[in-house]
Amino acid sequence: MKLLALIFAYAISHVISNPQRFRNFQWFKYWSIWLNDRTNFTTKELTVLIIVAVPVVVISIILQAVASSVVGMLLVSILVLSYCIGPKSLDEDVESGEIHRKLGLRKNAKISVLIKKMTQVSLHRWFGVFFWYLLLGIVGALLYRFSERLDFFTSDDSNTDSNTDSNTKGAITKVMKILNYPVTWMMVVSLAIASDFERVWSKCKPFMNIDNIVNMDDSFLYDATDFAVENCEIEKDSKKTIEQVTLGVLKRMLVVWLVFVSILVILAI
Repeated sequence: MKLLALIFAYAISHVISNPQRFRNFQWFKYWSIWLNDRTNFTTKELTVLIIVAVPVVVISIILQAVASSVVGMLLVSILVLSYCIGPKSLDEDVESGEIHRKLGLRKNAKISVLIKKMTQVSLHRWFGVFFWYLLLGIVGALLYRFSERLDFFTSDDSNTDSNTDSNTKGAITKVMKILNYPVTWMMVVSLAIASDFERVWSKCKPFMNIDNIVNMDDSFLYDATDFAVENCEIEKDSKKTIEQVTLGVLKRMLVVWLVFVSILVILAI
């Protein structure tokens, strides 16, 4: 069922025009500001936990009460995933020809900067949601998206409504590191399979140590993707732009994930 939900949700995300209208998280922004202004916990991680956990629990209970059948649960999963993917479309960003502006980069930004930014965006928009959905169901998808949105709202310099202090921001960053780190390793494995396995894997080997795990340093993912695109994917006679090549690699990585889930489903039958 999870595989079907992923496929349908990803397909729907490509059909919807201007998907951010459907994926509106302003209500969550106002909720986080309201709660943060009214709580004064010594442990800021507890504040972050409550901000994220309350809507996750409430929405999950309501949806599971509504979905009383297998088909109903499938439809609910598709709805939740469709809402949690994004909120913007990476495909539309590439097709617009203005991807530098849409991703907040300078027009003359280096190729490596663009590749790493697209990889980070795909982590936040696709892979993070999919990974936690596969692990925890709709609770995982909501958990990741609300945590990511909270991180986005508190990091947004134009957000004048928030009075989030540095300790709370640090707690949010820590939560996102915990959520992102296992996803980055899964992305690297899929990158190696989708590109040049030996060269990509050898690029990541130095990061397979205790210090990296303790610090949850995910820079290896961005270095590996940049290396794969620039050294293994770009062809001399190709007319594709660097963003099109990068998007193609990221989509192949996503296909590897879907194939892996399909194998697990077959083995479970």
